[in-house]
Amino acid sequence: MVEPSATPIMFADDTSIMMKNNNNEQLQSELNIVMSRINEWFQENLSTLNLNKTYFIQFSNKGINNPDIQIKIANVNIATSNEIKFLGLIIDNKLLEKSY
Repeated sequence: MVEPSATPIMFADDTSIMMKNNNNEQLQSELNIVMSRINEWFQENLSTLNLNKTYFIQFSNKGINNPDIQIKIANVNIATSNEIKFLGLIIDNKLLEKSY
């Protein structure tokens, strides 16, 4: 269903997609393809992807600023976040765990 470079992580009703690419243009292109395929899967299975709860976070090394990557699903921009809650942990884009 997804690109070979994409690794889905599923827990209960939450799904995360992990991807790695050192080239930001390629990463953006691959992410948009993957998210389009995921959205198609939801539609084919009579479900919807809640775009209000869909976020994009780009992890990087300390001190490195990444350029903005634009992810769209059905012509809707996906919000970029500097931190996420993953399995009860709050993790920021520098991979520092914060208390929850």
